[in-house]
Amino acid sequence: MSNQTQDTKDNQTKPTYQEVEQALINVVKAGIYYKKPKDGKFMQNYKERIKKLRQAEDPNEYIKNLAQIIFPNEDKYNKTMNDYKEFYRRDPKILNSIIELYELYYKLAKDHFIKEAQIDQEAEDFLNL
Repeated sequence: MSNQTQDTKDNQTKPTYQEVEQALINVVKAGIYYKKPKDGKFMQNYKERIKKLRQAEDPNEYIKNLAQIIFPNEDKYNKTMNDYKEFYRRDPKILNSIIELYELYYKLAKDHFIKEAQIDQEAEDFLNL
């Protein structure tokens, strides 16, 4: 398979900024359902995320970069998901909407997780003064 064909295939399976935006909106709707204060940290956080996404010069690049910050590795993803499952276990609409959102971020970030060989090489480069 040519690189161009592979790139096209990869792009088709990666979430778009529209999907991420809709997932963010779904989190806000779940917050409204549970009467989260609109001026509270939860609602303001997700409102700000939507605002930044809408203002991004290249929204698809923005969500890819954000996903890599949120999930630099598999361990961080697993910890975050477990934390959310514990914290929102009594608010299933919020939990499900957050899981949906973070699964989109995971799909964007997983191809960029650092590998052991990269860690070894970067550590060696860093320590060679």
